[in-house]
Amino acid sequence: MVDISLVFPTSPFLINEQVFPPLGIMYLAANLKKEGFSVECKDLSQTKDPSVNSKLVGISFTTPQRFEAYNLLKYYKEEGKTVIAGGPHPTHMAEECIEKGFDHVFKGEADLLLPKFMELFGHDEINPIIHCSDVPIENIISPDRSVLPIKEYDYEIDGYKSTALMTTRSCPRNCLFCAKISNKFRKLEADTVVKEVFMLRQEYGFKGFMIFDDVFTADKKRLKTIAQALSAEDFKFRCFGRSDMLDEEVVDYLKMMNVVEVGIGVESGSKQILKKNMKRTTPEVNGKAFDLLKNKGIRAKAFIIVGLPGETEKTIEETKLWLDTYKPDDVDFSLLSPMPGSKLFSNPEKYNITFNYNGMPLWYKGTPGKYDTTLATEELTSGRLLQIRDDLEHQYKRRELLK
Repeated sequence: MVDISLVFPTSPFLINEQVFPPLGIMYLAANLKKEGFSVECKDLSQTKDPSVNSKLVGISFTTPQRFEAYNLLKYYKEEGKTVIAGGPHPTHMAEECIEKGFDHVFKGEADLLLPKFMELFGHDEINPIIHCSDVPIENIISPDRSVLPIKEYDYEIDGYKSTALMTTRSCPRNCLFCAKISNKFRKLEADTVVKEVFMLRQEYGFKGFMIFDDVFTADKKRLKTIAQALSAEDFKFRCFGRSDMLDEEVVDYLKMMNVVEVGIGVESGSKQILKKNMKRTTPEVNGKAFDLLKNKGIRAKAFIIVGLPGETEKTIEETKLWLDTYKPDDVDFSLLSPMPGSKLFSNPEKYNITFNYNGMPLWYKGTPGKYDTTLATEELTSGRLLQIRDDLEHQYKRRELLK
């Protein structure tokens, strides 16, 4: 028996579930082991056997995975386990999780508090809902990648076997539609990032890396140091960025470290939509960022959300015009899904949208042909929004990228 089992549910809405290992439970495993606790981790996209070797089970999940998580909860409770919840959905919907039957729910970053919980478990009364403070940057340790067979995940960047890493926590912006576990943006030191990259090559043979930060480019000085340290190496990277944090100097650093693709949340080609949704960019700023990247030979991928507050037939045409003008190398089209913790989820009537939380598959990207929505804007019905999303994908998404 181990002290605790950490479980990551399946994500049946995805085209391929086995792309990236779940870093969240790996961070928790590292902190638990540091304090002397034994841990097993299970990613149920890899194994369909949910059985565990412990009396205590932690399930980490996002809102799109909530139904899978609740089914797992029922299974483990029938096995007589104590079951705790953590991750994005429990952070924002803790009361719902308690009502569903979880014994304890962690709100926020559980890296440091989960080991303390383990020390008290079975000895002291513990509140059902546990509020976690943001982890100070000096206390963030590398995830323990030994707890899962990370080389069995299926992801490549331009032919390089690749894996995921994170170099920041949270995001410095507050878009209307977004939800965060923490509001405090923190960055790992440049040398810490560089050491982790070299470690992943030395121990696992990876030369490709998907940097999963919300905004990898937020600190120009840090980016320059990382780029200079990695410029002579045979690595390839993908990352996310914001157009208002991409200038020519930043793009040069990205090129120096061999970033081959940057994904940017464009969201809409309408200036009115971007302003209404607190995006703090404009179509022109977005377009300039795409031109900068493409001129340096870096692929630029756009993420578009259909159905943001204020969406009309006219704003959709503005988005088409933006796509025709700047011609991103790739583009994903998603339907707005107000996530728990976002301003939209908490107050939809203020923004003239409607949706049915219980009847809505709250995921942004999934299998083409299986999108659905209950969301409607003031002028567009849910059926029309779904049709628009599918039409945009058909018109602008390259067929080979749909596979």
